[in-house]
Amino acid sequence: MLKRFLLWGLVCWILLGLALGAGKLVYDSSLKRQTLQQHQHLLRAAKTMLNEHLMMAVQDTQQLSAVAFELGYLDTPGLNSEQQLIQILLSSTAIYGRYDQIRILDLEGRERIRINNSRLGPVVVPQHRLQNKRGRYYVQQGLKLKPGQVYLSPLDLSKEQGKLETPFKPTLRLVRMMKTATGEPAGLLVLNLNAAGLLNQFIELFPSGDRAMLLNADGYWLVNHDPANEWGWMRNKPELTLARWQPALWQQLQTSRSGSAYLDDSLFSFHWLDIASIYENTTGARYGYDLGLVSDLKASQWAMLIESDQQRWQVTAIYHKTWFQIALVGAFLVTLLTVYLLLRNRQQTREKAQLEREQLDNFRDLYENAPIGYITLTRDGYISNVNKRTLDYLGYRREELINKIRLAELVEADTLQLAETLLLAMMESEEEHRRIRVRAKNGDILVMSCGVSSRLSHERTLELGRLSMQNVSQQARLEQQLKDMARKDPLTGAANRRRFDELAERELARSQRNGAPLTLIELDIDHFKQVNDTYGHDAGDEVLKVLAELCMRSLRATDVLARFGGEEFVILLPDTSLEQGVHKAEQLREALSRLRVMLADNTEIRFTVSLGVSTLSPVHNSIQAMFKAADSALYKAKNTGRNKVCAAASPGEKGNFEI
Repeated sequence: MLKRFLLWGLVCWILLGLALGAGKLVYDSSLKRQTLQQHQHLLRAAKTMLNEHLMMAVQDTQQLSAVAFELGYLDTPGLNSEQQLIQILLSSTAIYGRYDQIRILDLEGRERIRINNSRLGPVVVPQHRLQNKRGRYYVQQGLKLKPGQVYLSPLDLSKEQGKLETPFKPTLRLVRMMKTATGEPAGLLVLNLNAAGLLNQFIELFPSGDRAMLLNADGYWLVNHDPANEWGWMRNKPELTLARWQPALWQQLQTSRSGSAYLDDSLFSFHWLDIASIYENTTGARYGYDLGLVSDLKASQWAMLIESDQQRWQVTAIYHKTWFQIALVGAFLVTLLTVYLLLRNRQQTREKAQLEREQLDNFRDLYENAPIGYITLTRDGYISNVNKRTLDYLGYRREELINKIRLAELVEADTLQLAETLLLAMMESEEEHRRIRVRAKNGDILVMSCGVSSRLSHERTLELGRLSMQNVSQQARLEQQLKDMARKDPLTGAANRRRFDELAERELARSQRNGAPLTLIELDIDHFKQVNDTYGHDAGDEVLKVLAELCMRSLRATDVLARFGGEEFVILLPDTSLEQGVHKAEQLREALSRLRVMLADNTEIRFTVSLGVSTLSPVHNSIQAMFKAADSALYKAKNTGRNKVCAAASPGEKGNFEI
């Protein structure tokens, strides 16, 4: 039996191997097609990105030449128009950020204006440093242009005094022939576009793992996955070409504008791009027609090339996935083990029954000794079981709870509705978590974090419900303390500005709804700076605390005392008229003037306060308006001798009055 078992296993494995080999060939073809489709998508996106960069640059030449035209600089250049143009060019250089130089040249090739964009920002080159650029190729090409046309130079590296700048600075020059008011050639606008951003964006467009390349018409790399291969013709390294690296691929590029190839286990896709023709392969529009772009045919030809090696285009292959490989091994093992499993079936049935008994015992142990409380409930809400932690929380004996007390009897009235929400969720077999307040046997009120789970019958009725609870009383107290800290001034214990704003808006809405009076007192310690300067800031803090303590003792529970910073306090008096508010302010003023603040060294500090009072009225119909009125009254109290109470005028009166 064992030999037959092994023989059939070998046959199954051979058949499986043949099927997988044939399937892999078909599957790899599909992966290649998907990779080539992704290549085409990326090449189209790259083409659009490159064209957009160039179109923005050409539009910049159009806008800047229009500015020079509008300023009249091209017809009658003068000091005023030149200065205006320079300022605009400086601003444009700073805003665009993509141009290393912006220049204005006359028809003799002499620089009239030159803006250099350095690391410190755009600067104007002095007149004595301006040069005659007539001998440069891009100026010669620019002088051949008609007004409105733009010459696009080849993409190369910037040179300084005949040497390549380092780090390399790829540069495209755009030369626009500007015109006078009569349409005659007037001069050249030259923009040196720093193409580093363009090339970096080209590189970043392609996913990591794909090798994105950009070549000029001679097959030299403008962009290569290895920077050491770039700019070969400018570095006197003629060997750094595609023709040397992949001759067959270069030959294909010479005969086709776009295509793909499979060489050395790598997939290649390419597309020739005429950078001077933004609307290539479209109808009804041509770049040269729309924007007047002129370029050397060879210089404007770039080839975009993308390579994905076998590891890259097979990276998503299912047969490289660990789970697939495991599945293959598993399938084989399942076949081998089928007979064995049949023989073991009866034994496993016995083992399963034993395991279920052990699991049930484990579940009971986990329930009973869980680190949180569990309460099992019947359909009518009676407690049918509890664990040790619940008994520890509540202080009851098990027999005092089971089948004798409903859960609702343990819950405080203020959270009874939350408990009912939990029970309703349990009836619907939904998850729900709430904090409820539970009374222990000794009368202590505990804050419990509770959740529910349930078991429903086939008719979706509750068979068994379980409530978990964890004592979070200490956490709840800490949370309340944090809330108080967020609402109170830490020094004095008075409300802070945020809390005052909340309470004030609430009282304002109530007063406006019920027609009840609402009065505001603004209090400020007189010459408080002298207290700090004379006795120190610790003494000043003690004065503020003593003041706040006296005020809070003197106010009702419904009144609000807040510290707004420094020595400024605000008191809100609900259901209080202006006359009553003035009276309360005067009481506080007198009490504070009699107050003595004793320091640790037995130094005695006395101080007085000035108070401004305002009340809600048709004129002062918002908290802000009441503040403004009280502040004005306080200002008057300060300026008329201090240590007094001034009230804002009632509706129909003018100014303030004092007592």
